[in-house]
Amino acid sequence: MAEPGAESQSEVYLQQRVAELEKNNEEFLRTKQQLEQEFNQKRAKFKELYLAKEEDLKKQHSALQATQDELEQLHIKLSESLAEIENIKAIATISESTKQEAIDQVKKQWQEEVASLQEIMKETICDHELQFHLRLEQERGQWAQYRATVEREIADLRRKLSEGQEEENLENEMKKAQEDAEKLRSVVMPMEKEIGILKEKLAGAEEKIKELEASKVKELNHYLEAEKSCRTDLEMYVAVLNTQKSVLQEDTEKLRKELHEVCHLLEQERQQHNQLKHTWQKANDQFLESQRLMMRDMQRMEIVLTSEQLRQVEELKKKDQEEEEQQRLRKRKDHKQIGTEDELGVALSAHEESLSSFPDAEFWCSELSTFRVSSACMKKKHTEVCS
Repeated sequence: MAEPGAESQSEVYLQQRVAELEKNNEEFLRTKQQLEQEFNQKRAKFKELYLAKEEDLKKQHSALQATQDELEQLHIKLSESLAEIENIKAIATISESTKQEAIDQVKKQWQEEVASLQEIMKETICDHELQFHLRLEQERGQWAQYRATVEREIADLRRKLSEGQEEENLENEMKKAQEDAEKLRSVVMPMEKEIGILKEKLAGAEEKIKELEASKVKELNHYLEAEKSCRTDLEMYVAVLNTQKSVLQEDTEKLRKELHEVCHLLEQERQQHNQLKHTWQKANDQFLESQRLMMRDMQRMEIVLTSEQLRQVEELKKKDQEEEEQQRLRKRKDHKQIGTEDELGVALSAHEESLSSFPDAEFWCSELSTFRVSSACMKKKHTEVCS
């Protein structure tokens, strides 16, 4: 009689225990479902943040590419400007040397022409002076001879007068003397005119030399003024090119600094992205480990339960699987997300450093801490149920 009572008590105890276990299992499943829903919502937010971050990285990469293209164009412009400046400097050097050579050549030619004209004038003057002196000496000799002859004739006339010659002979001699004087005057006057003409020619030649010198000097001054104006324009153009060169160098330096900063930011974003992927993978591994432990605990529970309880548990599993399948289909239709349950552990161990670059980092860290606490409570309840 005692054995049936003990069996009934043990059966009642087992039923109570089974009811308690079912209740705990329902509570566990409900908590699990709630946590999964919360986790799915947070995962969706994390995915949005991740996609936004990817979009920002793409924009930064495109901006970096545009900056690099602009920097290359500026480098090309700078090289072209430098080449143009070098060409202008070479042209200026050649022009300066050519100008100096032309000036020296003009000066040399002018000096040679002036020297040749002066030499010609000196030779002409010397020739005329020599001819004039020769003719003058000849005329003086002739005049002296004629004078001596006249004096002799006058002496003869005087002598004849003194001797009592007739007056007619004296008048004839006087007429002859006057004729000789007229002849001498006719010879001397052309010579004086020729001397005046030679003096006028000499003055005209000197005037021509002065005019030629003035015209050469004027032409040389005009050429020098033109060269000065061209040189001034060239210097102004070189100054403008130097200013453009300095501006381009400043722009290039600014773009180089901006490119360095953008590369540094891109490297930081890449490191944060890799760190976030590593954290994601680590959280996924931890979640898979927790799933494995949970499945092992469930297997231990199935060993303890009776066939009726196992049947009930199988029915509950089927219901849970159907609900999970419906939830997955609904999530695929609403959110179009790709993945399996292995991706559910993304945020379990995401540290605060990987979230520091996201907005509301403190909020997400607190949410992750709350989720860790909830997971720990769920695991503790599951352990109690198994025990």
